[in-house]
Amino acid sequence: MRIKIEVNPAKDGQFSETFLCQEIDGVQKKAQLNIAHFHNLYDFTKETSSVGFDFFLIAAIVYGTDDLLSRELYSYNGWTREIEIEFPVKNIDYWKLAITELEETLGFLTGDVWSITFRQMEVEVLYLPRKNRRKSNIPKYNYPNIEFVSLFSGGLDSLIGVINKLNSLDNGKIGLLVSHFDPTYTGPKKDQTLILEEFEKSFDNKYKHIRATVGLSQRYINGDKITKDANQRSRSILFIGIAAYLLNKVPTSNTILIPENGTISLNHPLTKSRTSSLSTRTTHPYFFRKLQESLEIANLNISLINPFKLDTKGKMVVDCDNTTILQKTYPLSVSCGKRGHKVHWENRNAKQCGICMPCIYRRAALHKNNWDTDTYGNDLLRLTDMNKAKPDVKALFDYLGTSISLKEIKRNLLVNGSIEISNLDAYANLVHNSRVEMLNWIRDKGNDQLKKILKIQ
Repeated sequence: MRIKIEVNPAKDGQFSETFLCQEIDGVQKKAQLNIAHFHNLYDFTKETSSVGFDFFLIAAIVYGTDDLLSRELYSYNGWTREIEIEFPVKNIDYWKLAITELEETLGFLTGDVWSITFRQMEVEVLYLPRKNRRKSNIPKYNYPNIEFVSLFSGGLDSLIGVINKLNSLDNGKIGLLVSHFDPTYTGPKKDQTLILEEFEKSFDNKYKHIRATVGLSQRYINGDKITKDANQRSRSILFIGIAAYLLNKVPTSNTILIPENGTISLNHPLTKSRTSSLSTRTTHPYFFRKLQESLEIANLNISLINPFKLDTKGKMVVDCDNTTILQKTYPLSVSCGKRGHKVHWENRNAKQCGICMPCIYRRAALHKNNWDTDTYGNDLLRLTDMNKAKPDVKALFDYLGTSISLKEIKRNLLVNGSIEISNLDAYANLVHNSRVEMLNWIRDKGNDQLKKILKIQ
């Protein structure tokens, strides 16, 4: 599918209208990519001409395109899509050099075949600050005092990562917390806000928070509804793009912290059918490495660091530098990957499904501190009939009930995505330890039927 990008001149107080254009059955259709409240970013950067800004816009377009092209409609094998796209950029000479690497990076991330080109941005002014805005409403930043830049999603992992960094700051230093909000998926914004309200009590004047609002419209401009893919695999590159744009102004660091437990990052497959492109790779080490290489070629030198790449979620919980603050805030965080799909939930008042892998990793991790007390849509530990279980749950119990050696884990990791050989042993041990966490959780809290299935009576 070929996607054309249309960018119109900016209006007062708004980012330029940006459209993703495609041809469907001979008819041209436009979907607006909404980049709203851009002043949140512009107040910090004061520019829309750098390579960092280019990357932000590229990442936003990738995110919108990923959402626009439903795999149900546009994949040729049930999953993989062929996507042809031309990105408008301000610094075209740099980006032309990075085409091959960026295609490979996007292909690994989303599991698609990307064919990309670049063109010189035709629009000179992409954002016009509102003329009548009060100066008192414009935040001021002391850039040299910013010690770190970290993604802040509202999930448990980013919560722990930020707590650790804020807890160790010297007096006068601050952290910059970077978030993303898509109006189609409203939950994360509320999670972030609730946690930040608690941070104000514990880490007052130790951080600044900037949230970008980027999302695809629900309908084409002619009124037809868009069938979205909604897998959000590309959300991580948008998150990084937002942070990279802001990082341009930080003189003390070129590092973006991306806190994510190593188990999820590696995403060792539960079954053979989930290997290769079918497995999520949003924070996979290979994706980080390929993206860094692409950006370096484009003259954007950024280091992407996951401080927990070798840690299970349980280890992160236990080793958190400030357990008191974590205990107050972890109930406000959400780890669920299916929070918007409540049709089959027994408890629809819950915030998390309880049976997706992020929920299960979360519960097993919190159990290590005896904190597994949240309410979930479905309680896996009460399951009595495996025949009625969802496919994901069946796959999990098949995985946990099957003995697997470190050698087999290493082979699976290599098949699932390029892994640095130097870290292969550590990654295999990580997968083993995450299995132990889940088994211990079920052994301690599961019903007799589940223990019998896993032979851990």
